[in-house]
Amino acid sequence: MNNGDFFNKPIFFLLAKECHRRYYLNGDFGKSIQIKSLGKVDTLPLAQFLGYTPLEWRKKKQLSIPEFEQALTESILSWTIVDFITFLIKEELILKADVNKQNEDRYMQFLNKLETIDPLFCRQLTDKQLQSWFKKEEMSWDSFKIVADALKNLPKKYTRMPVFAFQQTGNPHAFDEGTETGNLFLQVLTTYSTADDSTEIAETEHKHQLLGEFYLLRDDIKNYVAASGLLGYKEDRNEMWYQACLTQCSWNIPLKEILQTTTIQPFVGNKVLVVENSGVYSILIDRFPDVPIICSSGQFTYAVWCMLRKLVASKTQLYYVGDMDPEGLIMAQKLLKLFPDHAQTIGMSLVNFTEACTEVKLNERRYKKLRAIEDVQLKEIAQYMQQTQTIAMQEGFIELLIEEITEVFVS
Repeated sequence: MNNGDFFNKPIFFLLAKECHRRYYLNGDFGKSIQIKSLGKVDTLPLAQFLGYTPLEWRKKKQLSIPEFEQALTESILSWTIVDFITFLIKEELILKADVNKQNEDRYMQFLNKLETIDPLFCRQLTDKQLQSWFKKEEMSWDSFKIVADALKNLPKKYTRMPVFAFQQTGNPHAFDEGTETGNLFLQVLTTYSTADDSTEIAETEHKHQLLGEFYLLRDDIKNYVAASGLLGYKEDRNEMWYQACLTQCSWNIPLKEILQTTTIQPFVGNKVLVVENSGVYSILIDRFPDVPIICSSGQFTYAVWCMLRKLVASKTQLYYVGDMDPEGLIMAQKLLKLFPDHAQTIGMSLVNFTEACTEVKLNERRYKKLRAIEDVQLKEIAQYMQQTQTIAMQEGFIELLIEEITEVFVS
């Protein structure tokens, strides 16, 4: 053997790796290593290096570290065990304590740098959040500078987020969700929020609500809710809402309009029908032109949540109907939990389900959603759905739904 090529065998790499690990944790290599702990690889090259016959080697249970060190020293390479490890691992030996100390020093430098940008970050963010930013492989200090300046210039009246971003940075997308500055901005805003976080709300609503607390709007035009038969008030009755009611017009009400109202209530009565499916909504506003109806469009937007909260504030009763599938049951349950005294389902019964159900194979992801259903009536449907592998869409039980709407809203 005149070079290190002999050691390019799996057994030597595993031995070097174990020695490296021991030194990292304890600062030494120990006295011996269980041979079987090195893995299921051919160990005969190691036996050959140490001068053992195959028969002698099979009897050995442990490898003596001093014996291995001596064999290295007496070899033609005259290596130390450190030479052996660094040759195979391609890394210098280092203690875990030293690594931790280096990381602590780097983290303190990180915190000191943040302090020079603005002390608010160390003051407002948790250690876990700071550690997360510190560990990012690619991070721009400019993000912290931009956010620090933006927090000093938060608007005093409602401003669209792209406009605010452009005013602060010259880039309307600077605080877009998913960007480094956008994530940091939301993270710090959360620490300044005084909103009650005990109420269960959707993630989408939470983000919009957080921005709204600081007069920032992510999208107040395309974020809308389709509705008919609703009156909006600011100080007085809003004529646009009133005329839509008089003409029995369904219109897309932008978030901007919803936020500007102080009160929203039904034009007739104190009940509102909330429909998940836009196609069914279109059928129902034709069938029931005098019934106040909202289209939630599947996953509720922030505009929908704002609308519902203002309706509940005016003591309106909400009647929700959605598809009886995992997603529809989840949405119904969320509404019932958020407004326990002002919300109930309509049309979503086991009787209607059995009349309109169709076979469908639920994948594991959708199947798991059913386990989260706790509401008594909805859970009955969920269990039947699990047993029969069926779902019921609104179009399938629309005539039954129409009968119930007539009984609740018209009779």
